[in-house]
Amino acid sequence: MKTVFTLTLGIIFLLFLNACGGGSISDTPSTLPDDNTTFPDVVLHDPSFTTTHFSGSQNCAQCHDGIKDANGTDVSLVKAWQGTMMANAATDPFWKAKVATEVKEHPEFKEVIEAKCSRCHTPMANVEATYNGDTVSLSGDGFFNDQNYYYDAAMQGVSCTLCHQIENTPQLGTTEGFSGKFVIDTNNTGIERKIYGPFIDPNPNPMQNSVQFTPEYSPHINESKLCASCHNLETPVISTDGQDTGLTFPEQAAYTEWEYSDFNGTEYSCQYCHMPQAEGSFKISTKGNVGERFPFYQHKFLGANTYMLEILKNNRQKLGVLADEARFNESITDTREFLKAAAVVDIKNTRFLNGTTLSFDVNVTNKSGHKFPTGFPSRRAWLHVTVKNSADQIVFESGAMNDNGQINGVVYNITTNEYEPHYDKITDPSQVQVYETILQDTDDNMTYILLHALHYLKDNRILPKGLDKKEVNLPETINPHGYAETDDDFIGGSDTVRYEIKDLPAGTYTVTATLHYQTLSFGFAQDLYKNAELPEVALMKALDASTTNRYETISTDSISIKIP
Repeated sequence: MKTVFTLTLGIIFLLFLNACGGGSISDTPSTLPDDNTTFPDVVLHDPSFTTTHFSGSQNCAQCHDGIKDANGTDVSLVKAWQGTMMANAATDPFWKAKVATEVKEHPEFKEVIEAKCSRCHTPMANVEATYNGDTVSLSGDGFFNDQNYYYDAAMQGVSCTLCHQIENTPQLGTTEGFSGKFVIDTNNTGIERKIYGPFIDPNPNPMQNSVQFTPEYSPHINESKLCASCHNLETPVISTDGQDTGLTFPEQAAYTEWEYSDFNGTEYSCQYCHMPQAEGSFKISTKGNVGERFPFYQHKFLGANTYMLEILKNNRQKLGVLADEARFNESITDTREFLKAAAVVDIKNTRFLNGTTLSFDVNVTNKSGHKFPTGFPSRRAWLHVTVKNSADQIVFESGAMNDNGQINGVVYNITTNEYEPHYDKITDPSQVQVYETILQDTDDNMTYILLHALHYLKDNRILPKGLDKKEVNLPETINPHGYAETDDDFIGGSDTVRYEIKDLPAGTYTVTATLHYQTLSFGFAQDLYKNAELPEVALMKALDASTTNRYETISTDSISIKIP
């Protein structure tokens, strides 16, 4: 039968949580709104804005859109970027809802929370406001307010003149440069502002004349350490009684995961995989006397979040996004194909034990250069395994998902600290191999509150090839946690799970194993929606209810076997 990992809690603590409304989130979720028509539209920002140190994407588009590669494919920079999560880092309703709940939990740390989150989601506004000595905030009269001076810069998300102005400091790609500690040279203004690019000897005149920046070659623009600034993120740890512990928690560590993999030291940088190379050499500007360039990496910034891209596409006016439906459709299609290359499932070693027990191994190989999945703790992947008889009837099934986005048999309960453990062997349909993180607070209890997170109770996300969990000097920020630590089949690059199904009669059976991925796990979502009195959460709840894109299929394998 199923083994649910449970931490012992005192009966007083249980009664306290029940009295405060804490409880299971494994039940059917509460009724969600049919639509989001009661929520006001976000005011569309001006993509042609200028500030002392930054310039909006539309100013770049006048030269860098309308570009085609050697095959005639449109590889316009700004057009490609508009439909990405980078462009929509500030319009993402899930992010806004999560920030709002963290502030609600600890309003006394509102300034700290919003400063931390704005650094990478509204970076241009954060930098400019800091330079001017103005308040860095998001809610109220902050950056989210369309009357705020920095609104346009904020709502551009992670835009052109942010990434291309990041300085190649000694701290870049180190602990001192993580968590949004990138450096923009705010001493320069006008044409003295440098825009870094990957091509040697750029002609400075077109850019100086058009947008008052001076292009300059720097190899760091193509190096993974550039991305490390925001994709290695430590968050402050606040104890459950509201005290600042002075400690930090590794909310995500994609760069360090890559750094300890076999991909480090090869051509497979972050940019190489997430910015697909265009065909041939060609001019990357429609104006000025510029030569052809090669190689050129498209600004598609492929990731794994088709779920949010779909929500953004279907609610463009509501959320105030710039990209049109066609651009989002292209981004979703590209992302879906990109995801399919992330991991591979294989069924191996089929055999019979004692005549009536079917045994087989499901191997998952991680093809990416970091953990799979990586990034924010709401993400998970899992195995859906079925065994069918010759009449196409299911005789065993583990990992099916219902219409609510909940995996059958998987329980997350913050009251009793129940969550799905890591398995090396599965023998019961209620057992499901879920690759995910579970946060542990300062009282050693399960939590979804990011500020309370001190450690991981569970982290069995599949390691990238070459990352050795037994390495003595492996940073704590990327260690596996839970049963995966001692599973000998959970190794750098793959995990193998053995399935044993007893008491099968003689006959022919079809075994199918499928790996799925989900951006917003059911447990994480339901915990968030307990704060539906907040307008940001109410909106996210309504948007979630209106979408049908609950998960993506990464890989599948199927075999037929006969029991004599």
